[in-house]
Amino acid sequence: MLLRQTLQYFPAQFLGPVFQFVSILTWTHYLSPTDLGLVALVTAVQELSLAATLGWFTHYTLRYAASFQGAAKTYLDTETFVILLSGTVTMLIVLSMPAFVDAKWTWPLLAAAVLQSVGRVAVAQLSDRTRTWGDPISYSILQIGWPVGGFLIALVLVLFVQPSATAVLAGYAIAQAAALVVVLTRIEKGRAPQHFARELLRKAATYAAPLVIGTVLIWVANNGIRFVVEWRDGAAAVGLVSVGWSVGLRIASVAAMVVTAAGFPLALARARDGGPSAGQAQLARNGLLLAAVLAPSAAGLWMIAGALVPLFVGAQFQEVTAAILPASILAGAARNFRIHCGEQVFLLHERPVVPLINDAVDAAAALLLGGFGLWYAGLPGLVAGAAVGAVVSLAVTMIWAWWDHGFAIPGPDVIRIGIATALMMAVIWTLPTAGSVLALGFVVAAGAAVFAAAMAALYPAERRKAIALAGGLLQRGNA
Repeated sequence: MLLRQTLQYFPAQFLGPVFQFVSILTWTHYLSPTDLGLVALVTAVQELSLAATLGWFTHYTLRYAASFQGAAKTYLDTETFVILLSGTVTMLIVLSMPAFVDAKWTWPLLAAAVLQSVGRVAVAQLSDRTRTWGDPISYSILQIGWPVGGFLIALVLVLFVQPSATAVLAGYAIAQAAALVVVLTRIEKGRAPQHFARELLRKAATYAAPLVIGTVLIWVANNGIRFVVEWRDGAAAVGLVSVGWSVGLRIASVAAMVVTAAGFPLALARARDGGPSAGQAQLARNGLLLAAVLAPSAAGLWMIAGALVPLFVGAQFQEVTAAILPASILAGAARNFRIHCGEQVFLLHERPVVPLINDAVDAAAALLLGGFGLWYAGLPGLVAGAAVGAVVSLAVTMIWAWWDHGFAIPGPDVIRIGIATALMMAVIWTLPTAGSVLALGFVVAAGAAVFAAAMAALYPAERRKAIALAGGLLQRGNA
């Protein structure tokens, strides 16, 4: 069931984050550090607005919206009201940015920032609802349309109109609007937001209040360092540090989201049918699959970072990116495993305050240790401090989950994944990675093949099942 659901959502979970990763590298070749810094700051502000004004309802949607399916008018009208409210607040927040971000703001830039930010509100909520209601096609249109289509449109604008933050934000705004138009013709929607249900809003706010605070704290851990840098060194410095920081976080997010779209809803279904123990057992399987994807992805990127930066990052960004990329990879891996595995144990048991505490540990450690690192060693020290904070928070979360609920990823499986990852790293270490994209691609393919072969050897029963499944699919395809 987990594998089938994962495959249904795989295109959206893979292509969207991959193109966000590609876009980060691409803009280093066309935008100035200041323009890239503005894009990063606008993105960070809209993510804060999403967390503060919409996150409470999306959390409630993920946990309970499945129960509204089939009798959904009240929920849909309330959803439309929340989207309109969040969009209005987001617009006002973005319009206030010139007051606290020192840069050259123009009306076209503000307009593009507002449209892209408001569009993202609707995309975020409808994505979570379509995923919860089991509509992978609509979910995929939303989650592929804006990052993939937005990148392509923005690239055209950058190449043929002007290489600027305005062009980038406008490209994503256009793609979001197109994806929303298509999806709104496919799905149910609330047409009377004035008839929103106060009781539903109260339940959503009560359930999700700790999660919203936690989401804001995660935002602080992910984006707070950008504003510290902007305060001290300006938007250009934000552009420089954002490349390596975003690449490290994004590659972990790509790896995590490949397997997590279906994971938590499936654990909730198991809990409804078989009780909390069945749901927790599913979370352990989810965590094992997550580790099997996240560990080789992070380790492989760390191994090839020295070759990746000169090949794909613009010259003016290379020095800072190379210096901070290893620590950002560690931070991204630790933070994603905590959010998509450890914290879900407490959400399953309806204890959202515990993830809030763990998110607070992460945010506080990131700012305190990152601030100390910035003072002691500049931008590399800043990111190293934030990475240490992420690791500390992961450790606290997993220990707490084990202490209160007996949750743990099975030790023998952790050892197997570690062995396969180590073999992959050993092969990558022996191969030349510098010089060309072709050479780097060969190294990546070789590392992936070694990891897959090692996992197949270490899991013989699963290997036989996979071969049988593939054979059955092949026979049906030939029939």
